[in-house]
Amino acid sequence: MVQSMGGHITFKYIVFSITLVLTLVLIAACGPKKQTPSRERSSDKERGPHGTGADADAQSGTTTTEVPNVPFTMLGGSPRHHHRAQVPGPNELPRIAGIFHTGARVFASPVIGPDGTCYIGSVDGTFNALKPDGSLRWSFVCDEPIFSTAAVSQSGVVYVGCDDDTLRAFTTDGILRFTYRTTHDLDSSPVIAEDGTIYFGGDGLHAVTSGGVRKWKALLNAHANASPAIRSDESIIIASQDYRVYAFDTSGTGLWAFGASAPIYGSPAILDNDGVAFGTGDGNIIRLTPNGGLKWKQSIGDSVRSGIAVSAAQTTLFAGSENGSVVSLDAKTGKVLWTLQTGGPVRATPMLDSEGRLYVGSWDHHLYAIDSELGKVLWRMDLGAQIDSTAAVAYGKKLIVGADNGDVYFLEAR
Repeated sequence: MVQSMGGHITFKYIVFSITLVLTLVLIAACGPKKQTPSRERSSDKERGPHGTGADADAQSGTTTTEVPNVPFTMLGGSPRHHHRAQVPGPNELPRIAGIFHTGARVFASPVIGPDGTCYIGSVDGTFNALKPDGSLRWSFVCDEPIFSTAAVSQSGVVYVGCDDDTLRAFTTDGILRFTYRTTHDLDSSPVIAEDGTIYFGGDGLHAVTSGGVRKWKALLNAHANASPAIRSDESIIIASQDYRVYAFDTSGTGLWAFGASAPIYGSPAILDNDGVAFGTGDGNIIRLTPNGGLKWKQSIGDSVRSGIAVSAAQTTLFAGSENGSVVSLDAKTGKVLWTLQTGGPVRATPMLDSEGRLYVGSWDHHLYAIDSELGKVLWRMDLGAQIDSTAAVAYGKKLIVGADNGDVYFLEAR
């Protein structure tokens, strides 16, 4: 009886041991579950006020920071388009640390995301995510050229327009989250408001949620390739090729319009007290009052095709011209403070670093570093092609800029 009981216990123990071993083997073979990356969505609707919308979803797809970084996440650095960086650039002639080759002219300007990735499009239709050393992280190919400068949300969702009439959104891993269709070339650079709304021009002024759902669209009288700007009162300013600058509130209601004497190609800059500054195709720099009235107008000699850089104290404005000049103006009166002549048209917007150096490319193939107070050249560098792209200033006294030979240059202090 005792032996029978002991044999029964031994058999049960053997069965239990075998079962346990098989279970452990199965767990080891399968391993932990892998995260599934987000997929393309035609319309990610925001799902609540506590970080559960499209931007929050995208955080699981972000990459880790490789180098210290200060983001520069949209055209001009912010929705106010001051074209001013928070870090210093090189004060002496830099060296070329890396070159990324695209297949055509690079008109768009580089932006730097929260993880240090540089995003830039090309006229060959590629939209490229580049590592800090200039090597490719990922690329997406559109059917038409990309002139639009990208915008990156705080959680890393990347928005960019393409001349196939489409705004696209990507995770930082290059997964397409949504496409938003328009009826015109989308060469306007998107901006991101504090509430996550995406604004951009084209066949009107579009307001789109972070998930790609239209909030509203305001019609304009002509194509708008300029990027909208957002004021402290949340109103949106946009310039159009119908010679006008428009102001809209957050519901899409028009507030005012100012008529200039020529088309406006560059993006307006927002100054203190919500004043507006911009250049015109007939060679004027104009400053408006907050209500859309004329404060001053100053001729700088030839067509202005780019935006305006604004000093840290907002006392000085900087612009380029088709006659090859870079001009400094008093922000209060419009008086010209200095003019520096380059050897070709200046269509890139000047970019200020945190120490007051001004960087700007010219069609004479050179990238210039200029003392913004004195208007003197600190150094210039021949990149071998015309430059339309506005330089970005990156952490570590680095510059990133595109050129019309299709190359994106990564420059760093020697």
